[in-house]
Amino acid sequence: MASPRHIKVASCNFELNGNGDHAKWLTMHQRLATLRPTILCRQENVGHARTGRGSTLFGESKRILQLAGELGPGLGSTALYYDPQVFEQITLWDTEWPGWLLHPTAMTLRVHGTKDIDLVAACGHLSYNSAAKREAQADDVARFPDRVETYKTHNGKEVRRKLPVLAVGMDCNSYVAPDRLVPGELPIPALADIMDLPHRAHRSYEIAPGQRVMDSRPDRTLLTAGLEDVARHAALLPDGPGLAAVAPTVDASDTHGPAHRVDRVYATNFLLPAVAHVEVVDMKGLSDHHTVVVTYDLDMVIEVYRDRFGLAA
Repeated sequence: MASPRHIKVASCNFELNGNGDHAKWLTMHQRLATLRPTILCRQENVGHARTGRGSTLFGESKRILQLAGELGPGLGSTALYYDPQVFEQITLWDTEWPGWLLHPTAMTLRVHGTKDIDLVAACGHLSYNSAAKREAQADDVARFPDRVETYKTHNGKEVRRKLPVLAVGMDCNSYVAPDRLVPGELPIPALADIMDLPHRAHRSYEIAPGQRVMDSRPDRTLLTAGLEDVARHAALLPDGPGLAAVAPTVDASDTHGPAHRVDRVYATNFLLPAVAHVEVVDMKGLSDHHTVVVTYDLDMVIEVYRDRFGLAA
């Protein structure tokens, strides 16, 4: 039996893209290259641009990573890279949506060697300071599993399908819903755990006069839209990575409080059988966020996809 074809999706928030320190920028991109991602979701791409000096830097990043890629609209502070030997870009989405400071980057990608295995991949960075904006932005992220395409089944019938999301990698700037924590996973911070008062306001919202709760609404919205937290799924597998999959992606700090898992990858729920592994890669010394890496069995993605939509092999 042939061994499975594994692909990796990585989500990396590289603090201010190195903040002008080219040596750090280079080290981070070389480190990411060693992970051999097939899709890379990058947040905080300060200094990358489509034209001028920023385009040279963005081009250099693609050469180091050996990936193709696109920047999001506006400031270009999100980017999505992909391996052109595995995927063909069909569509770069227009995501210049109102209400975003850092607009998402999203693509429809087709698996090479197929005529109809089309998947959505995206990168997002929800608002740092506003729970209300994050709630609205999560509603926008729910557009990703809502893209409709017309196709023909194996018996020639023409029907419409909603494209599944292979991965949305995000800095969510919010928490997993408390009732969805994996047993043994670190709890979300309590309001009193956050010593920095502005950050208390950033990460919570008022439900009654004087009563604030920690923000987990984006997680709930995406779950409702059929997008699952892939790390949570992997941690609960009988032979999976366990709590390593749901390790904190932000370390404890004076401003943000206890360590917690703010960076997450979401996928359409029916693709979850294709998840082979999830890990959190330590980026201490390079960034204030660690990197989430999801490994998929690509052949299983294709098999599940074809079964779901009645496509011929």
